[in-house]
Amino acid sequence: MTSMWEELSTPAQRGQLLRLARRRRWGLSLLLVGWLHLLAFSICYYMTIVCHYNGAPGYLTVWAAELCGMALIFRLCGGPRSAEAPLPLGRFVVRIWTAYFLLSFNLCSLNALRGHIMFELFPAMASLGSFAFLVMSFVIDRRFYAAVLVLFAAGLLEAANLPHAFLVFGLAWWLVLNGVGIGLLWRRRPALRQSASAGSSPARLYVAH
Repeated sequence: MTSMWEELSTPAQRGQLLRLARRRRWGLSLLLVGWLHLLAFSICYYMTIVCHYNGAPGYLTVWAAELCGMALIFRLCGGPRSAEAPLPLGRFVVRIWTAYFLLSFNLCSLNALRGHIMFELFPAMASLGSFAFLVMSFVIDRRFYAAVLVLFAAGLLEAANLPHAFLVFGLAWWLVLNGVGIGLLWRRRPALRQSASAGSSPARLYVAH
């Protein structure tokens, strides 16, 4: 009897997800989101260090604007959604990151309820991201384990240097998102070369010789 992990992580499912990522240009989207994320958390860092601001409404405004920017980037790069049924593995990935955002919002609420002046629980967000990538390394690709290590280290650095946590978090996610985005773009190049060679007609091959 197969487990849920075995059913989701079949080569066919992973291949379909990779083709979807190529078609929707997720590599480019993740590169742009990485820079947007670095900008957003650089603004938060500036508000904390230079402006000595620690109010929740300002940070929430920046994060809401970032989420809207992320949605816009994926829409512009990937185009409108296909009418086809979503892939099971794709739905699983969406649920992982939906849970990440919900739990991150819960951390914000817990921090406010505890009455902390600074975002004392912020380093736990890196741990949540590390866990999400750990799940993806089990199901999709073991190379996601590199992102696990980056965010794990970022969480420790944030806890040790809380005033600089926003900058560390922004840089860590910038590194992870650019790494994944470049990886997707790099894996797209062999596929383009294969499709180009497959599209060569016999007449062209004869002329070339």
